[in-house]
Amino acid sequence: MKKVKVFLAQLSTQLGDVKGNEEKILRAIEKAKKEKAYIFVTPELSTLGYGSGDIYLDKVDENLVSLDRIRKEVDDFYAIIGYVEKDSYGFFYNSACLIHDKKIIGNYRKVQLVNYRLFDEKRYFKRGTKLDVFNIGGIKIGILICEDVWFPEPSRAMALRGADLLIVLGASPYERFKKEIWEDFLVQRARDNIIPLVFCNQAGCQDGVTYLGYSMYVSASGNILKTGKLLEEDYVIVIVDLEEAKRLRRRDTRLRELRKDILEELLKAYEEMENGGS
Repeated sequence: MKKVKVFLAQLSTQLGDVKGNEEKILRAIEKAKKEKAYIFVTPELSTLGYGSGDIYLDKVDENLVSLDRIRKEVDDFYAIIGYVEKDSYGFFYNSACLIHDKKIIGNYRKVQLVNYRLFDEKRYFKRGTKLDVFNIGGIKIGILICEDVWFPEPSRAMALRGADLLIVLGASPYERFKKEIWEDFLVQRARDNIIPLVFCNQAGCQDGVTYLGYSMYVSASGNILKTGKLLEEDYVIVIVDLEEAKRLRRRDTRLRELRKDILEELLKAYEEMENGGS
């Protein structure tokens, strides 16, 4: 497949309003079906809503029941839904599941949890440790959640595992220069790895916090080709070119020239830092 249609549901979900969030997701899924999208994406934690507060402790089971109803509405396309996962020990994760033909066929757990200003993720969630890629009908995708893409390592690992496309779910608030910060990070990750990337971010207001919106598609050459509206809900439909990366990588040798000894040196440097610079 040379090109793929992706539907980004830039929603204004509300923390704790599981039923209301589900209705928004299902309406967006109906739109995506009419558009014959191949991939459907929601923002981070879209079933339960993003925010800070012990409401996470009370609403997780409800969010899982909601996810199960959403699963049944996904037929011949692929849906990536942000939700709160609960493992067999009862621990929670900020996760995204991959659904196809009414079945959950993949799952990703956020690896870089956020704990500054209004963010309090480490209080509620365990962090993920895996950077898998998923094969969806011959296309390999990597899934990242918000802060994960601010670090170079997760994107690079997925590129080395053969990802054709990176899909980023976000719930990033608006603040001065935040739009430019997101542009810089997403463009840099695309250029680092010579890979296309789509970003689906939360929009709207809740509890005095305004979310940025501004979902986008960045090409493998690092050009921003389409963006969603700032601050308000939007459906962003993009046609992702999967061949551009292959063309560019024939001339740009950075991925295939990556050296194991340099990566090992990087790990040594990290251990030195952890040990206080000895």
